[in-house]
Amino acid sequence: MNKFNIEYFSTNNSLKTIRVNNYFLHSKYNPIQEAKRIVEKEFEPNFVHVVFGYGLGYIVEELNKKIRKSDKLIVIDPLFKEFNEGLIDDSNELTFIDEVNSQVIEGIVSSKLGNFSKQIKVICSPNYDKILKEEYLIVLESIKTVQRLQQVGENTTRKFSLDWQENYVHNIFHSYMNHSLKELKKFYNCPIIVISGGPSLKKQIMKLKEIKDKVVTIASGSTINSLLYHGIEPDYVVSIDGGKANYNHFKEISNIKSKLIFGFSSHYKIQEIFPNAKYALLDVGDSDFQNYLNNVFSIEVPLITGGASVANFAFTVASYMTSGPIAIIGQDLAYTDNKSHEDSNKHFKEVNELYKKSRGMFEITGYYNDKVLTDYAFLLMKKDFERLYRQIEHPSPIFNCTEGGAKIEGMEQISFLEFCDSFINEDTNILLDSESKTNSKDRDLFIEKMQDEIAIYNKIIGEIQIGLAKLERNKLTTLFEKSVLRELDKIDKSIKKYKTRTAMNHIFDPITMDVLRNYEPAPNESERATYERVFNQNKELYSRLLEAFKISRQYVLDVIENTNKLM
Repeated sequence: MNKFNIEYFSTNNSLKTIRVNNYFLHSKYNPIQEAKRIVEKEFEPNFVHVVFGYGLGYIVEELNKKIRKSDKLIVIDPLFKEFNEGLIDDSNELTFIDEVNSQVIEGIVSSKLGNFSKQIKVICSPNYDKILKEEYLIVLESIKTVQRLQQVGENTTRKFSLDWQENYVHNIFHSYMNHSLKELKKFYNCPIIVISGGPSLKKQIMKLKEIKDKVVTIASGSTINSLLYHGIEPDYVVSIDGGKANYNHFKEISNIKSKLIFGFSSHYKIQEIFPNAKYALLDVGDSDFQNYLNNVFSIEVPLITGGASVANFAFTVASYMTSGPIAIIGQDLAYTDNKSHEDSNKHFKEVNELYKKSRGMFEITGYYNDKVLTDYAFLLMKKDFERLYRQIEHPSPIFNCTEGGAKIEGMEQISFLEFCDSFINEDTNILLDSESKTNSKDRDLFIEKMQDEIAIYNKIIGEIQIGLAKLERNKLTTLFEKSVLRELDKIDKSIKKYKTRTAMNHIFDPITMDVLRNYEPAPNESERATYERVFNQNKELYSRLLEAFKISRQYVLDVIENTNKLM
């Protein structure tokens, strides 16, 4: 039996309205006037608007009169199919969701946001929160999750953008002199174990020691220290993190056989000191940088889909390297037993009430369908695992064998013992890639390429300085002089022309965020206000670009100096 009792009525002004379970979705008297009042109160310029409840479309129709073409509109209505009336106009620039699913909602809302924006406005149509109370709470919680995850992403970008730029520049040399992960594409057809340092790792240590020589093992970042503590040398260790703390995890490591797989964001000193073969990868978002490496240095580095943590990258690296089955262990994504990591990990922390509060912890569904404690940083990693698992087309099965922590939705769970019994043959001997040595490449040619880049930086820096000086001397109060526009246009053309020939990369990210986000036009803006806004926007943009090019130039000079010392 249908749980919704749906009735249709004509209003006093000959329009239509609907009553569901004795609740009217629109005014009985004037639905259009009601919609106008709601939109006037709720509309926020430059926001993504999420309307919970389409009804007969009155509110959406009024919103469309206010929303600029560049804005986003999402409508969520599980009742829409019940009405058999009020078709959505395909010409409207909106996305329609007819099923309340947190994963779907979070994915769609996230896709509409740019530059880590958190500007989302939820508008609940009349009485939808009463008819669909549980569904509405899911929508609100999904929006809250998206906003928190956007904040985590923004905080990370702001904190590490300079580190990433420095590392990318220095790691050009390490990629040039070493190897590309491309050399290991589907190199194996055996099982690979991806090892992370969560509290549950201790359950797997003894079995891992036992089967170590029958599989390929990949350690996620700092997890290598936990493994070495227990007498286990992984075959590979993946390094992505660019902070000094990550370097500190590696700086005392020596006399091991493990090989390094590094992203360009990885702290460059790790690559300097790591004793064995090293393989470079790039994040999937680095296609421009990939082209730069190929065009300038003839280096081919593959793009690897990753996520918020080194473990996300280790997972996709495993899929890239083998056609065989994959198991992940130690990937708690939660504070199992009130612990942050496996006991021997240098990051280990015992969770108390103060730490819970400082991290904003909350409970989610665990590996055993229990409740486990997590935070938004771990949640972002978990969602990245779920996204990666959906995206990866792998010929063999993939299992979560952590036996603790948070449930990774969609990924099959079995015990680590069951995985080993099912896929590891006691007679198997793994033939690892050969002990590759550092490539003997022409360092003089490398320095020459870097010096060419310095010349480009010098040219652009000079042009920006001239452009800023002309901008400051602009005499008009409502528009820009033609000479100013010519200089700014010249800068833009130079940056566009030479961008593919420089290592400028993530250092742009905070600039883009601020310049696009902080200068949105106000409603009914005067000519003078428009001019002042655009003037300040251009001044901030080119001032910060000038500083960014100077910083990047210094990083390149540092690389040239370091390379000369090695010759």
